[in-house]
Amino acid sequence: MNIKKYIAELKKRHVFKAGLAYLIGAWVFTEVASLVLDSFDAPPHIIRIILIILVIGFPIWLVFSWVYDLTPDGITKTSSTDQTVSQSPKINQRLNRAIIAMLSIAIILLVVNQARNAPHNRTQNVERASKGEAKLVAENSMDLIAVLPFINTKSDPETDYLGFAMADQIIGGLVYLKNITVRPSGSIRKYEKQAIDPIEVGADLQVDYVLIGNYLKEANTIRLNIELINVHSNKIIWRKPLEVEFQSAFKLQDIVAQQVIEGMNVQFTQKELNRIRKDVPVDPMAYEFFLRSVSYDYTNEGDQLAVEMLNRSIELDSTYAPAYNQFGERTRRLEIYGMITPEETKSAENSYLKALYLNDELISALGNLSRLYTETNRIVEAVELTKRIVEINPNNAVAHFSTGYIYRYAGMNDAAIEKMEKAVTLDPNNQGFRSIIITYIFAGNYKEAFEAGKLFKESAYFAQYQGEALLRMGKYNEALAYFSRALHLEQPGKGTFLMSTGMKAYIEENIEEGLSAIRKFEQLNIPDAEAWYFNASMYGLLGEKEGCIRCLRRAVDDGFFNYPLMNTDFFLDLARDDPEFQKILEKAKKKHLAFKERFF
Repeated sequence: MNIKKYIAELKKRHVFKAGLAYLIGAWVFTEVASLVLDSFDAPPHIIRIILIILVIGFPIWLVFSWVYDLTPDGITKTSSTDQTVSQSPKINQRLNRAIIAMLSIAIILLVVNQARNAPHNRTQNVERASKGEAKLVAENSMDLIAVLPFINTKSDPETDYLGFAMADQIIGGLVYLKNITVRPSGSIRKYEKQAIDPIEVGADLQVDYVLIGNYLKEANTIRLNIELINVHSNKIIWRKPLEVEFQSAFKLQDIVAQQVIEGMNVQFTQKELNRIRKDVPVDPMAYEFFLRSVSYDYTNEGDQLAVEMLNRSIELDSTYAPAYNQFGERTRRLEIYGMITPEETKSAENSYLKALYLNDELISALGNLSRLYTETNRIVEAVELTKRIVEINPNNAVAHFSTGYIYRYAGMNDAAIEKMEKAVTLDPNNQGFRSIIITYIFAGNYKEAFEAGKLFKESAYFAQYQGEALLRMGKYNEALAYFSRALHLEQPGKGTFLMSTGMKAYIEENIEEGLSAIRKFEQLNIPDAEAWYFNASMYGLLGEKEGCIRCLRRAVDDGFFNYPLMNTDFFLDLARDDPEFQKILEKAKKKHLAFKERFF
């Protein structure tokens, strides 16, 4: 066979262009199919079947292009004469147009595919910082990890608590590392004592790695088997058996944290690694009481049990910073929910300060104390504490949320939302970030507030604020259902119960019942300036001007000066024209503007 004549014949029959058109068309078809199938969560084998069919079709297409030709009259059998040569310019033109069109589609698909994958490509993100605040940088190499509660191989009420408690300790160590974002204990508690699928958990918690394990305690020995799993590839990065004496159980945090670091193959500074080892208890029994305390749920009953354990822990070991921080957090919660007297609140602050005296870089204590200072008219000190968190770990979600919390009290509502949304993005489903729903309400974003309630586990707290968002939108019937749900979930006499009672009574026009509930809420005398604003707004809504002005004055004097909110909140309209109200509003405005000038 004359090769030159054969190639010339292939060109004349446009086999080369037909083949190129097929390849481009097949690639375009595959990309489109991939996008469509992804949208419908189709199984991956379907795209493989499509590829096999396209490969088989390629030689068939080449034979077809040899035998048949595209002419102005349609598809015809290729003539053995040179007649088709005269038609070649028109045929060439059509093929060229087809190829150009498919190449254009291919380029568009490349752009779409790149845009679709952009969220998965971690690029450096530098946020503009407010005056005096360190710049926040999300490093390219930052990995997301969830440490799940370990499973007790031999279930025993005396040792089951260790599963969650050890995970909590490991989380507490990894939180110092800038190149890792670790999900907090509150996000992983729901997986306690459950058989889990690491891939499903990874998708739920939006992480790259999941640390799982099981343990067995025999006499004074703990045998622990742990695995680090890459949820994207579904591969075990490493598996490690550990065995330690229970008297040295507090070393598990350091041991496992080091194994995680090595398994993830990322680099950390020695200063970061030293922070992991900073908190080491000296008494094994004290540590056991502490571990028991962190395993209790964040409920009124759980908080009370935790305080009992922490008192016993601190009696045995007065040098362990996390125990003091945990004691302060639990005590503060009991005070907020009316379980202890306001006088006892001072013990919460003292506990945070003691924790920071023992470890001035304990992020959880810095965040807790910052929020306490925000609530009690020490907002400048609160800002300084959040700066310290940023210096320790600029990628820490607590730093963002605590800053947003300060901004909310000071009336910087948009900035507060930005910070809190960043915290929730870094750490989805963190129950500690739940008050973002209040931030949305204060900014007038009622729809966003209602939707935010769906991000977290159902509770009386969310039902109340979702109901308030609906009330403010004028959807009274829907709001009633949420207030009723809050009353069902909460204990009578508690703050959430009383607030829900007040708003429900307003809708049902049972004004005296509503006022009675709000007076009881005021009598709780909660030392949180924002709580006094809630009192003021409810008195205004229910028509008691004197109570509205009295509580609003207390709110501003105690450190809540969200002037933009006060200036527009229709709950306060009853008292708005009163001279005393105007004086209070002017005071809030001055505080708001002074804060804005200093920190923005």
